[in-house]
Amino acid sequence: MTEGMRTEFKREYAETIRKTVIAFANTEGGTIYIGIDDDGNVVGVEDVDDVQKKVVSSCRDGIAPDIMQFIALDNQIMDGKSIVIIIVQRGTSCPYYLKNKGIRPEGVYVRRGSASIPASRAEILHMIRVTGDAHYEEERSLLQELSFGTMKHVFAEHQLELGEVQMRTLGLRAADGEYTNLARLLSEECSHTIKVAVFQGTTKTVFKKRREFSGSILQQASDVADYLDVLNDTRSEIHGLRRTDLRAYPPEALREALINAVVHREYALSGSILISLFDNAVEILSLGGLPEGLTYADMMAGASIQRNPHLANIFYRLEYIEAYGTGIRKIRECYRETGVEPTFLVTDNAFKVTLPNLAFLRGQEVHASTIVRERQTTNYQAAWDANDVPGRPGEKEILAALSSGLTTRRALQEATGFSLTKTRNILNHLVETQRIRRDGKGKNVRYVLQLA
Repeated sequence: MTEGMRTEFKREYAETIRKTVIAFANTEGGTIYIGIDDDGNVVGVEDVDDVQKKVVSSCRDGIAPDIMQFIALDNQIMDGKSIVIIIVQRGTSCPYYLKNKGIRPEGVYVRRGSASIPASRAEILHMIRVTGDAHYEEERSLLQELSFGTMKHVFAEHQLELGEVQMRTLGLRAADGEYTNLARLLSEECSHTIKVAVFQGTTKTVFKKRREFSGSILQQASDVADYLDVLNDTRSEIHGLRRTDLRAYPPEALREALINAVVHREYALSGSILISLFDNAVEILSLGGLPEGLTYADMMAGASIQRNPHLANIFYRLEYIEAYGTGIRKIRECYRETGVEPTFLVTDNAFKVTLPNLAFLRGQEVHASTIVRERQTTNYQAAWDANDVPGRPGEKEILAALSSGLTTRRALQEATGFSLTKTRNILNHLVETQRIRRDGKGKNVRYVLQLA
């Protein structure tokens, strides 16, 4: 008999035996013989009971999670001498680790040939991933030295308790008392960040400014929300004696898109949430496509599957989320009467929300309207002559507006100053007489001249 992948010899008992026990439990199991030296010579042990008691005490108190159900002790007589045998099965809660070292390479061991060696971080993550079907947020954090100043402050502001009982109930501590990945997300040691970039124009060619937010995910969400509010320009318009303020982006839509990115992203993937602001839109990109079992159509219909249910529950308790599954609906409702719609792009590993800049679009329409009014006396006749048919009152103005490049019902209505009903009636008649055509459906309808 020789040492190998599943066999280990120990001349005498020592605390380091725990490393071998852990390595066997994390790999394929194995047997440890105490009382046999490295060369395979039987030297025996003097007090079998004492050695077995030390093994039990050492493994019970020094290894986590509980490994005792996967260990069996026996003793045999070999060459007239007593030896202690430790039979270790592969555990079901890998990785097993030294309590005083934690879930780190210096605390987690695996078997390689006849040696027990520290596991790499990749091996540790793999063991965590294949153990059970827990969400990422429920898995044990590789970093256990965490601080929760921000979370305690936020909970105190909302008059919520955050003691050891709440830490377990909320999912910050696992059954063995170790911190979970959720705890790390909420701690000051969170490794994920949110990056915000402001670009000049409508492409990612020229940076105007950029910032990166780190710390507790609660602090990041709050700081980014405040920063976006500052960047969300306000445009004022005067209508008679009434002044109307128009934000570039509906504040509720911007907030919902941000919260959605924070709560539903896949934190098992490294990388930051990316927020890009252009002159005409803002894009919020988070990692992770739709959760398994949810389709794009399901999402648009209001269905919701929580990728991070514990994180979502905490945001719900803090009233950052009013109700589950309503974020997309709220974003779309914010744009209902604007003539444009937000878009949602889903890939296997990413989710992007694009919100149109209403102030930018409004500015374009006002500019186009001014051009139309200045040129109506010269432009409308060309559009009218091109169709060469008599028309109803108001049709010349609509055709002139169309010839200037305006295509939406709302833009045409504002350019001509007609009422909603009159604009619709004229457009319908022009479509029926085939002088213009209608492209698209619903809110995406555009009108185009049918010139001969």
